[in-house]
Amino acid sequence: RSLPDEPHLAPMADGDNGAADHSRFKHQTCNVFGVGIEGDQIPEALNGVHWVYFPEDEYIFYRVTVLSNFSPQMVAKPFQQWSLLVEVSESKHHPVPRSRAKLRALVKEGLVKSGMLPEGAKVVAMWDKRLEYGYPVPYVERNMHVHEADRALRSLGIWSRGRFGSWKYEVGNQDHSCFLGIDAVDSMLFGGSAAGREATFNVPNKVNVQYRKYDFDFDPAALARDAGRQHTFGKPPRRLQRLPQWDWVAHRCKEHDVWTDAVRKVMVALPRPTKWLIHSYEGCGAAEIKRPMPEMLREGLNHLDRIPFDSALPQIAAWLRHISAHYAKLPPVVVFVPPNVPAASPLLAADGLSGALVAAKDFGAWGRHPTDMPRSMRDDFCAKLWPLVQQGRRSHRPCPERVVGMGPTATAAYYASAQAVRAVPLTVWQALLAAVSDKSTGAATATMLSYSMHIFFGEKAMLKPGLVHSHQS
Repeated sequence: RSLPDEPHLAPMADGDNGAADHSRFKHQTCNVFGVGIEGDQIPEALNGVHWVYFPEDEYIFYRVTVLSNFSPQMVAKPFQQWSLLVEVSESKHHPVPRSRAKLRALVKEGLVKSGMLPEGAKVVAMWDKRLEYGYPVPYVERNMHVHEADRALRSLGIWSRGRFGSWKYEVGNQDHSCFLGIDAVDSMLFGGSAAGREATFNVPNKVNVQYRKYDFDFDPAALARDAGRQHTFGKPPRRLQRLPQWDWVAHRCKEHDVWTDAVRKVMVALPRPTKWLIHSYEGCGAAEIKRPMPEMLREGLNHLDRIPFDSALPQIAAWLRHISAHYAKLPPVVVFVPPNVPAASPLLAADGLSGALVAAKDFGAWGRHPTDMPRSMRDDFCAKLWPLVQQGRRSHRPCPERVVGMGPTATAAYYASAQAVRAVPLTVWQALLAAVSDKSTGAATATMLSYSMHIFFGEKAMLKPGLVHSHQS
């Protein structure tokens, strides 16, 4: 309809299929309303809620999104306001008032009636927009109509791709839309890709059950040769950047998450952009407790992943569980954090950890001065843990007379490189996890391991004082 130079294409769009614009291609028109509310007291029922669906025979809208729950930055005054995004569908089956003022009044009335907007709440802003093409709607003849139109458009050099370009709801998300463009270019240049010829467009049900890994090292010239094409490329391809990653591994009970703010500040201050994840192994049922919305926002902002953990197990079991579960995919740096790191510790300062890594890239510790393992533990250590040291280090050295390490202090923290961790076979880490998880002897084994953890990271039995950093500024 919008190509005046090609009038023969117009009939392909004709046909009253229920859409507001009376076209063949079925879609849902959407009226969108943004509502800004003064204050930070979101109703308790909306705490942690992203969106709520409503029956349209009772309310004018079908969905309300608590937009400020996605980020406090979604409003003009963060933490002083909150916001809602309201969607009202429109079609011949669900007509709405033509008057925008009337529609706004019905929206506000429904928000109050549903409890989404408290009585007396101060609305400081209200915005609305009508989107003729809100959502593409699947229908029986859709593929026939879509592919007929696609062939006609491509004969004119037009590749109609994207959410409504493809008119396929099941591949209409943002990631799909990007891949529709990637697939189209691959098809133009190389006749397709390893996934097929425009797989996202042609076989959406197939791509939706696949994980399509990005090839950082693709060679466009090789792809052209393999496709029998004569393409030449004047400039090198622009690739997604490979970013390093750090893992922070914590054991927690009911401690506050404010410490993760410090981790974020450490990571964003690094001279090179670096990804990070905080894996918090949480006992006391803490991982199952619903957090207030500001705390949930903190989780997202600080890349915090809560993992349920057995409260009866010692702290070091959480670290061993992480190593055992992520052994093959550990990032270059792994930081093991106890529950009680002092807030002023250089470990949580911008240059504390990065400075330590410059001096010793494979291992370091934070806490008090290294201390001797009690002589009373030596026999048990030599019988239970030293054989695992020998296996892990591939050594036949006898059990040492002295072991000097961090000990069972509540503030001892470590970092280790993935290379140092994987120098020890996975079976050894799994054996250590089993040993400290034993109900009768696990606690004693964990204490011995607190003195000797550094040995499994590749250090000598007597931990060098130079590898230990103080929590004091």
